[in-house]
Amino acid sequence: MTALGVFRDDFYNAAAVLTETQYTVTAQAAGTLSAAAIAGARLCAVLTSGATALTTDTALNIIAQIQNVVATAYKQGLGSFAAGVNPPTGAPNLFNTTWTLQIVNINAGTLTLTAGTGVTLAGTTTIITGASRWYQVTITSPTTVTIQGMFQSAGPFVA
Repeated sequence: MTALGVFRDDFYNAAAVLTETQYTVTAQAAGTLSAAAIAGARLCAVLTSGATALTTDTALNIIAQIQNVVATAYKQGLGSFAAGVNPPTGAPNLFNTTWTLQIVNINAGTLTLTAGTGVTLAGTTTIITGASRWYQVTITSPTTVTIQGMFQSAGPFVA
């Protein structure tokens, strides 16, 4: 197998090595929406059936999750790189890396999302029963993440 070189997008663009989708189900009554649920794929879908209030994980944990996923992808030789070939320090640059988060609420009440440390929530942070809200997640600095509400899809959604 021939390595394609260091000027490929998947070498410097973290989103290029993320899997397409991941799906997480949670029935917790309240608590933290984990970094593993929020980050790790280009589309992270979360189905919640028990919560009326969730707090996002911290920005540091979300960024660390993306760093781990990217490092694992390079270690496994994804993106046409030979196994074990890793980018130089500082590459890929995670600044402005974005992905989509979808949260589906099938609980009997409205779900309210609040921001963890270092996370900025922009736009609507509530999801009505039986609906899905879409967010764009962006790493805005080495210690901050913005989760921007985009739109809500009407249901009814069921598990």
